Amino acid sequence: MQARQGNQKLLKQFNKSKLLNLVNHLAPISRTDLVQKTGLSPTTVSSLIEESLLDGVLIETGSVGEGVGRKATLLEINAHGGVVIGVDLSFATELTLLNLRGELLTTERMDELSGEGLSDLPHLLDAFITKHQIKRDHIKGIGLSLPGILDEERKKIVFSYNLNVRNYPLFDLVTNAFQVPVHLVNDVNAAAFAEQYSGQAVGCHSLVYTLLSQGVGTGIILRNEIYNTGETGNSILASDCSGDESIFHPLNIYSIHNLSKGIRERHPEEFAHLTENEAVIDHFFNRAFIDIEEPFYSEAKRMAHDIVTLLCNYALLLQPEKVLVNGWVAKQDLFFQYMLQVLNGLEKTTNVPIQLEKSYWREKGPSLGAARLALHHIFKEMQFS
Repeated sequence: MQARQGNQKLLKQFNKSKLLNLVNHLAPISRTDLVQKTGLSPTTVSSLIEESLLDGVLIETGSVGEGVGRKATLLEINAHGGVVIGVDLSFATELTLLNLRGELLTTERMDELSGEGLSDLPHLLDAFITKHQIKRDHIKGIGLSLPGILDEERKKIVFSYNLNVRNYPLFDLVTNAFQVPVHLVNDVNAAAFAEQYSGQAVGCHSLVYTLLSQGVGTGIILRNEIYNTGETGNSILASDCSGDESIFHPLNIYSIHNLSKGIRERHPEEFAHLTENEAVIDHFFNRAFIDIEEPFYSEAKRMAHDIVTLLCNYALLLQPEKVLVNGWVAKQDLFFQYMLQVLNGLEKTTNVPIQLEKSYWREKGPSLGAARLALHHIFKEMQFS
């Protein structure tokens, strides 16, 4: 008897997820249309829709029909029926709040959390929801974006250099505090998801997103599914800026720290007075592309060839509809324009068109993507394995 009740409960959840998924994608939509599209009985559809109306997830928004007959009531997702929260822990703690229609309500940046300080995250979230007058039962999901390696079930941080933790139970920490669905996602994957949902890659089923910032990584979405690429450490065949060729460099030589360090080491007199890494990078590319001064210009061109070669390797292997870049490379407009020239030359030899663009959401991508992921799971249709 218990097994049968369990099966009935699972079937109910499955049918309800199917209905909510359709309303989310096709609203406004009538109960009659839902019956036709799902094959469920009118009684089942009516019962599950009534539950969702009582829960506040759906609202009735009018009717459709002509003549003297009964008009069909239309249904939509209730924007005010709840909220989801996205948290990015990459380099500062950024919180993003969305309503159930995915509309951005607010974004707030706070002090960085790492190491033992991660235990303060529930208190930080409490302060956030109190400030914005959000009731606990109004929170429908929380997405956590972070740099590092996650376990297969997204339940634990296996290792994060930036957060200085190993085998950290962040999922349990937040779930126990809020008793809502919690989703962990790598920060570059979250940023890629944000671009696909409402950024530069809307309408794309596949994309490659590469971040060159304090950290370095690549997020990949194939056939609308986030592909887990793990942590950074990819290697590329590149040319050393000192002139040596055919040397394998890890991708992280283009992190802000490593790039500025290399520039300082090669040109100590030119950059000794600059203490900020970003200032070093800005000054270097100004000398390269505004002053057109050597050896900066030649070095910058080699960097562009290296990065574009990496992106082309991804594109040739995965054939994404778009390739997006973010971080310092997206801020250096002249460098990016030169990358497009390099790409144009490579396309002629590969005969593979590659659409390279800058990220739309920039630094807000990871927290927004985490929130979008939490929302996605609310309205995602369940699948039987």
